[in-house]
Amino acid sequence: MTFLKTEGVSSIKNKNVSLLIIFIIIFILLTLLSGNKVVKIDNAADLMKYFSRAVANKEIILASGIYELDPIFIIDETCGNCENPDQPVVATAGLIISGKNITLSGPEDKSAVIVTNSGYGIYLLNCEQAILKNLTITGGTRDSSALATDAAIVVKNSTAIVKNNLIQNNIGDSLLIEKNIVGIMGICGRENSRLEISNNRILNNSWDGIALYRDAEAVIEENVINGIVNVAREAGGGRGVGIGVTWNARAEITHNLIKNYWKGIGLFVNAHGVVRGNFIENCLTWGISLWDAGKGKPRGFIEANIIFDTGAMGMSVTSSTQDDPGYFKDNIVVKTGQNPAYDAADYYGFQCALALHSVPENFEITENIFYNNRRASEDLPNYDLSQRDFYDELEKRKTEIFELPLKQESGFYRLYFLK
Repeated sequence: MTFLKTEGVSSIKNKNVSLLIIFIIIFILLTLLSGNKVVKIDNAADLMKYFSRAVANKEIILASGIYELDPIFIIDETCGNCENPDQPVVATAGLIISGKNITLSGPEDKSAVIVTNSGYGIYLLNCEQAILKNLTITGGTRDSSALATDAAIVVKNSTAIVKNNLIQNNIGDSLLIEKNIVGIMGICGRENSRLEISNNRILNNSWDGIALYRDAEAVIEENVINGIVNVAREAGGGRGVGIGVTWNARAEITHNLIKNYWKGIGLFVNAHGVVRGNFIENCLTWGISLWDAGKGKPRGFIEANIIFDTGAMGMSVTSSTQDDPGYFKDNIVVKTGQNPAYDAADYYGFQCALALHSVPENFEITENIFYNNRRASEDLPNYDLSQRDFYDELEKRKTEIFELPLKQESGFYRLYFLK
């Protein structure tokens, strides 16, 4: 009896061990199948070859080095920023990334430098769950068609996380820019795309820092968007809008620093935007604009931003939206309307700190701080506080301002809190 009992226990143990081994093997196989396969690449030829087809469940890691891409001629089947989007556009692309669950990354010091030599530098097309991180993306070439939405990163019909990248010196040919006005953006969100854009440095590019067009949505936070040279229409950095949300695009824009740009943050046509806690500084023209273009109904919830040192108005509202149109509250507007060249109303509108061209009845404007702003004429409104009252109000907001993540790079912060 004892022998038979021992034999039964051993049999059960053996079966359990066998089942455990089978379970472990199945688990490993499932893990391998479900997890991303890591691919290491160290040269441009292999990088271009790898993305010559759709890719799934891959993590591509680039070694330090320079990756000079050869441009691919493409036909973009729709126009991203046209009144009529149903028209093809001839353009070029550096990498076309399609597929599912793809990560493309470099070393944390961003020493993997992709020189795109193209209009759509990295083009995410029909790509689900893409991640671009720790890359330097530079050397874009402006396409000849003014309709091409050229950018270091273009995202269309895709979901993407774009974080911790250095996107810089995408300028393009000066003659094409003079002819077509448009240059090369940092990041462009296109049709049916959902983006998370965070902790990027977008520097010295020749068009919008970040632009969203039809049916695009994005969370945009803690990015530095610096035009560096701050030109207007010539080829160079800081042209366009720091962050532009157009047509029916939607965005949550928080804790970014925009400086040395032509214009600050714009919500245009039917855009919907939450704009909170941003520094907008040293813009050639306006700081924030809510503009319906005479045909749309934009909604803007604009709160606790700092607009400092602009050539034209600080904030502008032109909207007929009646259904929850938004608000402008708890913002700080200092030293705006500085350039007399924009005093004529047919440039950008009323030349004063808060230009109210067309304001919905239920658009809330409250608890804002204005100081040291210029206005084109005495008949325009003056909201400025006295110096003493301004500093008293700043003291009340000090804790809130000190918590802003990019404050150390802000000229406003240095002037008023570190002097």
